[in-house]
Amino acid sequence: MSNLEAFLISTRIVALAEMGDKTQLLSLAAQYQALVAVVAGTTLGMMLANVPAVFIGDQLAHRLPIKLIHGVAAAIFAVLGILALSGVGL
Repeated sequence: MSNLEAFLISTRIVALAEMGDKTQLLSLAAQYQALVAVVAGTTLGMMLANVPAVFIGDQLAHRLPIKLIHGVAAAIFAVLGILALSGVGL
């Protein structure tokens, strides 16, 4: 996967995840009465936070055992799922 592909995929995923926070964006825009500035600022903030992670993650992905990482992640999610279903709060 190229850096551009990783960047575009992560951009789409974060954009979808952040749609749930659109009420926060709207309240900021209403408070400051500057929709374009709020959208530009939040977009820039997300880019500053995520772009380095994407590029570093892409570099690490070529050096780490992906199957092992997938197995460990699956085990963690399974344990968390079982805990959530059993009503244990973390």
